[in-house]
Amino acid sequence: CELVHGRRGTLARESAVQSSPLLVAAEIREVEGKDKSVNTLLSLATAIAEPWLAELFPEDLSSTVRCFYDPASRRVYAEEQTRFRDLAIGSRRVEPPPADEAARLLAEEVLAGRLPLNEWDHAVEQWILRLNLLAQWCPELGLPPITEADRRDLVQQLCHGACSYKDIKDKPVKPVVKGWLSAPQQECVDKHAPERLTLANGRTPKVVYDAANPPHIAVRIQELFDVNTTPKIALGRVPVLVHILAPNMRPVQITQDLAGFWREHYPRIKQELQRKYPKHQWR
Repeated sequence: CELVHGRRGTLARESAVQSSPLLVAAEIREVEGKDKSVNTLLSLATAIAEPWLAELFPEDLSSTVRCFYDPASRRVYAEEQTRFRDLAIGSRRVEPPPADEAARLLAEEVLAGRLPLNEWDHAVEQWILRLNLLAQWCPELGLPPITEADRRDLVQQLCHGACSYKDIKDKPVKPVVKGWLSAPQQECVDKHAPERLTLANGRTPKVVYDAANPPHIAVRIQELFDVNTTPKIALGRVPVLVHILAPNMRPVQITQDLAGFWREHYPRIKQELQRKYPKHQWR
């Protein structure tokens, strides 16, 4: 039997209330066992009901709600536990669980990688990188970067109102993440750290951002004709690294100096590639 004050006891064998969930014992004795351990023996016990405790000892009754995540069902549950002093005497399921606590528990599982969000994809990570890098390159723009703590808050925001993985796994992510910025700030990111770069010849290659390396584009050599200077972003402060590709989509040069490439390297590369790919356009 569980007793108050964190103790345990054994109900006397002759007791008639063996199956009662709640009881009060008029006699409590400590007896020494065979291994010299001390056992608490309960006798003269009487079954009682919870309403009696509420009537006689209302100040000693309390209830708390506990939320927990169940890995098997991938769901958050809530349980209200009733205690008499420090002894748990009853519990019941609470539906729905408290929203804030459910969101926190689900977010912990998402951030630990156990509940992947299908819509938190490469495009979302690239957008976060674009914002963070631009905030670093051009601090005068006043853009708020997304830190790891902020990322946790965004995930928790995505989980708010949900109780299970089913509720969040396909939830749209990008609108929530982009909502970190105001509309003018989003336009600033699109302008100075664009997803696609417009070249002098009208081509619009995709820019790949990397926290440890310069942003880069990968373009076939023919698509760079009439592009004589290296494109720059971030108020013209950051030159874009250009991966110049052969017709087989393999890089023949990686440079941040397009003018130097056309002047010093292109004549030799043109001769080599023209022999391999005579049907392609060469200038």
